[in-house]
Order: sequence, then structure tokens, then C-alpha cells
Amino acid sequence: MLTYKKFTEEHIPTYYEWRNDPEVAKFDQSVFLRPMAFEEVKDWSQIMVDGLTFVVYDDEKPIGTCAFMHLDNRNRHAELAIVIGDKNSWSKGYGTQIMTQLLEWGFEGLNLNRLYLHVFGFNERAIGLYKKMGFQHEGSMRNMLYRDGKYHNLECYGLMRDEWLEAKK
Repeated sequence: MLTYKKFTEEHIPTYYEWRNDPEVAKFDQSVFLRPMAFEEVKDWSQIMVDGLTFVVYDDEKPIGTCAFMHLDNRNRHAELAIVIGDKNSWSKGYGTQIMTQLLEWGFEGLNLNRLYLHVFGFNERAIGLYKKMGFQHEGSMRNMLYRDGKYHNLECYGLMRDEWLEAKK
């Protein structure tokens, strides 16, 4: 069973390890494509300490993070993010469990109407998860990312509260 703890400064050393692993970093923001000093990761991580970011545990082992970003209570929407930093935990169904929890928190706990996310076009495993969870493709930001010698699109997905409620039936 997965558990969630608020991201605090105590989690930065683990996050530092994940961020400096090239296999993990390639699926995340461009800033992480080069090795970063601990102090750089610590400074960057302050937005996670201050925000709605959680460390995901399988038993006592941290396996990743998840977050609500750009939370807009007035218009009732937020951006979601998931990072499974422990590569041994990839392709084991954790993404589905984490996303299920985020949707529950977002639509029921935070009373949001819309959740959205961005994913790199080459991240087929994540795109499959988002489609399975009911997210709709809303558009592409063409050639937003340069990886492995070529440009890739940033894909935009969204899910509305009523769509989520209908799918739960």
C-alpha cells in the first residue's frame, strides 16, 4: 500500500539522487539534464517544500513524488505532476495508484473542476496512463523539447470533474 508524506527538506537527499540519474531526468524538465550540485537541487526544491508536493512511499521506501502545481482556487484547476524516481519501481502499476489518489484529492478534497498535465511526446508509458485515467488530449506544443538529437512535442492533457465522476460509475 502506498503512503504519502508532505515533501520536506528531509527528502531533498533522495530527490537529489533521482534528479542526477540521467534515465529519470530525461522525462523531466530540461534543467535536470545535466548533473546538479546538491546545493542547486536544494535551492530548486524549495518550491516543492513550499507547495503541495508529496513523497510517495511503498512501505518505508520512497519511490517518487507527486504534486499539485499552479493551484488556482478561484477558477478551480491545477496542474498535476508525477515522478517515479526509483527506477526499480517503474512499470509496476504505481503510476495508476498515484494518479488515482491525485484525482481523488483534486476533485473531492480540493473541489477542483479541472486537472491538467503536460508530458513529453516520447513518454509513451505516461501517455498511456493518462489516457487510461480518462485525460483528453488538448493539444501539442510543437518542438518544445530537444532530447537525443531531435525535437519533441510537449503534449497537453486535461480531465474535468464531470468526466471523472462519469468514469467512476
